[in-house]
Amino acid sequence: MEIELTKDAEYMLCAIYKSYKDKRKSGIPKSDAKYIGNSEDIHKSLMSEWLFDDVDETCRELNRAGFVDCRYYDDTAHYVTLTDKAIIYMENRFVNGLTGVLDYMAKIKQAILF
Repeated sequence: MEIELTKDAEYMLCAIYKSYKDKRKSGIPKSDAKYIGNSEDIHKSLMSEWLFDDVDETCRELNRAGFVDCRYYDDTAHYVTLTDKAIIYMENRFVNGLTGVLDYMAKIKQAILF
């Protein structure tokens, strides 16, 4: 099955995965490193150039694709966690690790409207 995501979702997934890898590199256990926060946390720490509503909607898109799990409160994504499916997808997609992720993010950023 082919994975289909918007460019926005691809970019945000890369940012989330990079955060996960950085946490793991710092010695944070896998279960804790998968926790991203809520859409407000993601907006502040990873996607500050985006509108908050776009971050929240992209969390929903990634949730529908099975790349994050979200719980919702007040119609906002809360307790967002990276799924094993997302980690496997990113590991297979970027076999050269974070270098490949960062290179891709630099390329795709030009195609995304902020």
